[in-house]
Amino acid sequence: MKIARWIGTAGLIATALMVAGCAQDKPPEAAPGAAPVPQMVTDLSSVSNASIDPLGTHAVPKRGEGLLHESSGDTSGPRTFGAQPGLSRSAGTDANPGEVRLLNDKAAKFANFSQVILERIFAQLRIAEKTEEISRTKLPTDIKPVVITAIMDKSGKLTELILEQHSGKARIDQMMLNVCKKAVWYRNPPPEALAEDGNYHLTIQGRLENYASTDETHWSFITRIGLGIG
Repeated sequence: MKIARWIGTAGLIATALMVAGCAQDKPPEAAPGAAPVPQMVTDLSSVSNASIDPLGTHAVPKRGEGLLHESSGDTSGPRTFGAQPGLSRSAGTDANPGEVRLLNDKAAKFANFSQVILERIFAQLRIAEKTEEISRTKLPTDIKPVVITAIMDKSGKLTELILEQHSGKARIDQMMLNVCKKAVWYRNPPPEALAEDGNYHLTIQGRLENYASTDETHWSFITRIGLGIG
């Protein structure tokens, strides 16, 4: 059976429901004049009292920075990454398409390390997207990428997750955090990729878009994820 693309043609009622759902899931607005700070959402062990840098855009990642480099548009690359960051490659299937990319030079330098973690994240996302809660979600067209900083110790064990940027949909933020808890680990990680504090700092970016529905209720998604190393 072919999966038909479902193009939203709903009227004012559907629009109102979508807006209401988005507003309900959005995190509370910060107080006027308050400085934006990263939100620590998972503290698996006490590793450092150093402050986390705020979200950075178009920059080499430092601790806590999220990279939002745009794709070059080349999605026909090989199955393994080359030495150039920013290029995307296709992932998933025709029914559940996806895209993965390396976000900075350090991630490209340690491409095998990066690719293993990306593939684990992608696999866990595919499982999460099929749950009843997520598959029934109609996402706004202006949804932002979720940006997460993941910190692993020198043995490759995940110790901390920090939500750097909300998507605008709380259930998507939580889904990404749960996925990272399961997917971010590595046996014998390359010591050359350690940050100055002796830990591994990974910037993970994830964005979902509704793709197709067979019953106008349950959705498959286009899944885009990226990884940078700080």
